[in-house]
Amino acid sequence: MFRARIFLWLFALTTIGIGESVGADPKTDDSPKHVRILTIGNSFTNNATRYLDEITEAAGHKLTHKSLTIGGSPLELHAAKALAFEKDRSDRSAFYSKGESLQQALQSEDWDFVTIQQLSVRSHDVETYRPYAAQLADIIHRYAPQAKLLVHQTWAYRSDDPRFRRSRKSNGEPMTQQAMYEGLSDAYRTIAAELSASRIPVGDAFWIADNDPKFGYRAAEDFDAGKLQYPELPAQTHSLHTGYRWNNRDGKRTLGMDGHHANLAGEYLGACVWFEGLFAESAVGNGYVPEKLDPEYAAFLQTVAHKAAQQGGDVVHGIPAEPKMVKDPSPQRYQFRVRASEIDSRTGEYPAIGFVSGTDKKPADLEFASVDTRVAPKGKLAIWLMGHNGGLFERWNEYGIHAIGVSYARGWFGKLAQPQPSDAYARGRIRLEAATGLDFSDELDLLPPDGAAERSRQLLLWLSKENPQGNWQQFLADGGSRLRWDKIIMTGASHGSTTAARFAKHQRVDRVVMLCGPRDQDQDWQSLPSATPANRFFGFTHVLDGGWTGDHYCRSWEMLGMNAFGPIVDVDSTTPPYENSRSLITAADVGGDAGRAHGSVTPGRSSPKNEDGKLKFDPVWRYLYTHPVDEVGVATEEDPGCQRVHVKYD
Repeated sequence: MFRARIFLWLFALTTIGIGESVGADPKTDDSPKHVRILTIGNSFTNNATRYLDEITEAAGHKLTHKSLTIGGSPLELHAAKALAFEKDRSDRSAFYSKGESLQQALQSEDWDFVTIQQLSVRSHDVETYRPYAAQLADIIHRYAPQAKLLVHQTWAYRSDDPRFRRSRKSNGEPMTQQAMYEGLSDAYRTIAAELSASRIPVGDAFWIADNDPKFGYRAAEDFDAGKLQYPELPAQTHSLHTGYRWNNRDGKRTLGMDGHHANLAGEYLGACVWFEGLFAESAVGNGYVPEKLDPEYAAFLQTVAHKAAQQGGDVVHGIPAEPKMVKDPSPQRYQFRVRASEIDSRTGEYPAIGFVSGTDKKPADLEFASVDTRVAPKGKLAIWLMGHNGGLFERWNEYGIHAIGVSYARGWFGKLAQPQPSDAYARGRIRLEAATGLDFSDELDLLPPDGAAERSRQLLLWLSKENPQGNWQQFLADGGSRLRWDKIIMTGASHGSTTAARFAKHQRVDRVVMLCGPRDQDQDWQSLPSATPANRFFGFTHVLDGGWTGDHYCRSWEMLGMNAFGPIVDVDSTTPPYENSRSLITAADVGGDAGRAHGSVTPGRSSPKNEDGKLKFDPVWRYLYTHPVDEVGVATEEDPGCQRVHVKYD
């Protein structure tokens, strides 16, 4: 093996036309890497990853790979399956052959990458990617926000493939291998840009190899397939595609032609490109070569893969590095207050629900942010969905958590879904539209810039410029085009905690902290399947709160599945970590005032104090926002005394 590796390196450095200009990059990190990847595609995905495990192992790294592939499947089919699961989790058409939906696969591992690709016969036409690629990207980012989205650029068919003999300009079909390559290359680059994704340039590597003066494939001239007798085949030296082959059907030999799929050499080339992109390490000199592949040709393919992978631009180059942290020369606590309309001119007003911008003298769209650079950062951001609470912001900063509070549509409560919701999900749809700015409800008509999600993104973009030493950019991904929801804590009180919980069912987040909530006792959205795992939901309430005495909170907590992670724990008689439970209550003295009880679980005048004058619930808040989510309590049965049905709908 050692001698083979030396040969591969020497060949790579001396190959004319490629090896001279593309040598292996010196390694800067020899430590083993573990890459986790989920692939969504068809047989071309299988082709290109056939030898990826072996190449990875030879390099001393580890690969976790799950594949959701269906032969001959376009983006449209994968999008349809994912959307079917969104609509009805019992729809069998939503599942792949191993009984798993895309959403379930996305939740099964903390993926570093998720890949998509188009069906090869449609790959030259960018319109066939729309809207399906974007639909898949949306679901991928919702269920696996930590993952980088990649588009697998597939390859053109072999130059003598029958497709090119049948094609006509009038039907838009590519008439040559070059036309197909140019079309698919433009399409994949366009879609990658639209999705803020990176590209795995296997198609580029095939094109480079096929056009090499020494190792490129040359179709046999004056070839007449009708004159061949079994087992004769035309010369197919250096073909990357399966090409001509004899098939045996019911004892009868027939000559077939597959200019689409990769053969052993093409599969090896594709895997080398994938390896370079995923691990940011040169494939040149890799010790694994399939037994039937000529070592000299294998070395050539390694250099081609390296050349394709080193293009830069939108080509993937390893797991994206975390933003470089800026060291604050004057560590301190920073606090910001800015109007949403000041940082984003697209914001609108909705007077019917009391969602307006106000005036310079009396602004109604103030947003807040704070960070303490004197405290070691936890790499988490709390987004607060309620009126500003300076006490909570101060405590989050003490924990090392960044904090923002955005102006969003929350004045609709009491105005919409009246006199009662039209069905068991109506108020949940309003909450989801308020959080996302997307069209979920017929009763609310927000535009995306006015959803809490987009306003959070705009505020973070502004903070990244205004306060670079605060390192706000770590909560943005893909050039600031989306949020890193896996680093974000959604939290609120009462009405705000309910919207935070509804949003977390839709979008995976780091955790959800619900203070005096969630309510919506006449709604069933709490039992919907969740993008955020149930062990990441935390609740805290006072037992005199009307939401507790009315069985609103216990109902929601059980529907969210929180009882699976511990019993209801009284914080007055226990100490952290409160049996690792997600369901916390208090009976602290509030003078029998239900209104004060409601506000007592957030820092402020209603919150009880200890004899030393400090707020009684400081240990509780620290637990709620910092307790490791994987440390859970003992599951308990649902409380038969908690009223589950408050309203019946026709």
